Amino acid sequence: MKKMVIWPVNLAAGRTKREGRIVARRYAIKSPKVEEISSVAQELHLEPEVEKEKAYPKSPWDRSGRVLVLKRGSKGEIVRAIANRLRAQREKAKSGGR
Repeated sequence: MKKMVIWPVNLAAGRTKREGRIVARRYAIKSPKVEEISSVAQELHLEPEVEKEKAYPKSPWDRSGRVLVLKRGSKGEIVRAIANRLRAQREKAKSGGR
């Protein structure tokens, strides 16, 4: 099955669409990390592969890494699902895991 690339910038609340954010602002995450994206992708059975030393093409000085996941649907759907799950995890951790 084909793989697709998910960059942290695709989920970043601090970025504009022009800078690489894919999801709507209401779904965006503050400072997403490749480790978080990878763990959520694992939960979604997307078989993630982390490449930590990669840099997003529009910001080659920032080696934030990237995550390769199985292409099961459109990129927008997958990124939104990852963002929603990641947001839920952060809210759960913030509230003390209740």
